[in-house]
Amino acid sequence: MKLKGDAKALLFFACLFFVSSSVSAATPAKNAEEVWMTLAKLPPEERQKRLLQGAKAEGELVWYTNTGLENAANYIAAFKQAYPFINAKFWRGKSRDVTQRLVTEARAGHFYADVFKTTTDLLPAVIDRNLIGRYESPIRASYPPHAKGLLWTNINYAFRVFGFNPRKLKREAVPKTWDELLQPRWKEEILFDESSLEEVITFLAVWGRNRTVDYLRRLGDQKPLIRRGRDTIAQLLMAGEGQLAITIYAYNAENLRAVGGPIDWVAPELIPTLLYPLTMVRQAPHPHTAALFYDFLLSDAGQQMIAKEGRVVANPNIDPIYPRMKELRALLGTPRVHINTLEEAPKYNQEGIKIFDKFLAERKA
Repeated sequence: MKLKGDAKALLFFACLFFVSSSVSAATPAKNAEEVWMTLAKLPPEERQKRLLQGAKAEGELVWYTNTGLENAANYIAAFKQAYPFINAKFWRGKSRDVTQRLVTEARAGHFYADVFKTTTDLLPAVIDRNLIGRYESPIRASYPPHAKGLLWTNINYAFRVFGFNPRKLKREAVPKTWDELLQPRWKEEILFDESSLEEVITFLAVWGRNRTVDYLRRLGDQKPLIRRGRDTIAQLLMAGEGQLAITIYAYNAENLRAVGGPIDWVAPELIPTLLYPLTMVRQAPHPHTAALFYDFLLSDAGQQMIAKEGRVVANPNIDPIYPRMKELRALLGTPRVHINTLEEAPKYNQEGIKIFDKFLAERKA
């Protein structure tokens, strides 16, 4: 059942209350990584036995995440159903807020979070501060190389595509490339999200700086309709504002299509694709429950929950629920899909922000 309005707000503040009212007693583990390294050396049955014993003794889990409120609540509820002896809680905020909270608490010598999730462009900030620990979940072995790193594992992908309203525009008329957006007919018809830094990072990585700057200048000349929030943009597109929405998520469009929404999409020749990296806090106060939750989200059961939201998950054993999303998954590893990786974030992020801020400032002016 969907949560709306006041119900979402109440859930959000409940999560804040539960976390803030209980984490104050949390004591940071001397070295959670040592616990995880010990677990990795055990045979599977002994490992699971030790994991459950430790989790029962700890009895709590705290997850800091940028995951959508309703989705995060669903994951936690399912985890608590599987492990009713764990009092699992989460604190949800925007990516920058989640990252800043972890950094600020660490500076003060406080460690409340066990598991942590933010965006790829912000994760290097906490890795550089040595706040993220290594945990080698056995489930990771089946994950492809582009879905994991030494300190993180992707839980799902997000493909950004060109959306259109089929009541206003036929599919054959929809642009299939980024350059086609520069045609005169699309002037003042392009909905564009103001948080589309990932597109700029993709352009910088694939096209280089000169072409990226020139392209954004020309795209700006099209007077795109700058809006905030991809859900909002999808709704505006269905309502008839603008003929194109060029930075929407394919899974969101598929969900809306499934309930009869007047929206469709095409994948451009270069598809900016996001990872959603899950990590462990190096000084997690509850290392055993953290390991259980991490394993749960990577497992078939956890990944099926995420896949039911319409997403393409990282677990190769779980298929998307929509056939067209399966087609997108098949493009992973090809030049057509560009994954914004943790390695690229430090290389392109600062320059990308400057270029994109200039683009937005000129459009708003």
